[in-house]
Amino acid sequence: MNKRKSIPYIALLIAFLFWLYITPEDEVIIQPEHHPSYIADDVLSNHYDLVGFNDYRVFADKMTSYPDSDVTLFESPKVLVYIKDKNTDAVTIWQLTSKKGALNEKNKLSLSEKVLIKNLTEDQLVQTMATEQATVMLDSKEITSQLQVLWTGPQMQQQGVGMWASMITEEMTLNSNIEAVYLNETK
Repeated sequence: MNKRKSIPYIALLIAFLFWLYITPEDEVIIQPEHHPSYIADDVLSNHYDLVGFNDYRVFADKMTSYPDSDVTLFESPKVLVYIKDKNTDAVTIWQLTSKKGALNEKNKLSLSEKVLIKNLTEDQLVQTMATEQATVMLDSKEITSQLQVLWTGPQMQQQGVGMWASMITEEMTLNSNIEAVYLNETK
């Protein structure tokens, strides 16, 4: 190959090397160590048990999921828990609301700020439970709190510090500083 034919190839090679030298490298976006995998607004999530019964539903204004730590955060969550009686097939519905919520390990729901737990089917002595913090085990349907709790029903009002309640067996206990008012009114 003579000099005249090789000049365009050499010029092209020089231009290519010059272009590589002046082209800025793409910036690599470095995510913070603990970043969410997704953020969603106006969320509705359904959970079903092994036989297809709708165990619970979660509604929230905003949901942020952190899979590396197995935590999902909620803003203004509303959770509907469905309890099916195995003998009668009757369904009791509980509604849990708060300002903030966190779901850990797929079963432990921590609610905080203005927590209100309400029996929507109105078939129990305790119709509402109010506190500032509660933990709900969604698999065993148990509710606990270490703070001041107020229970109300059609003919009673109780308050105390700390509680445990089972939505399945309908058992409930207050731990300490219990005050109760019972009304003898008939419905």
